[in-house]
Amino acid sequence: MAITVTLTVSPTNPGHGATVTATYAVSGNSAVSVPVTGNVNIGGTDYNVAATLTEPALAESYSAPVAAGLTFTATGDPHVWTAVVP
Repeated sequence: MAITVTLTVSPTNPGHGATVTATYAVSGNSAVSVPVTGNVNIGGTDYNVAATLTEPALAESYSAPVAAGLTFTATGDPHVWTAVVP
């Protein structure tokens, strides 16, 4: 599955003193099952073996959104940032 990332802001038309919230959303970054195969030769006979492992999702980190005149600050949720409109 392809990874997609979006960034939404709310409200989109804030007044002076309003708090703007910017939220990242990530989809498609999930654990993936991966086949593992091998071969053992014993006395001239090949034995094919297989297993499956699950690779974890990739690490995610988020940078502060950038908008002219605003300084976004991290919140307790790494996906969410806020800024106060001067």
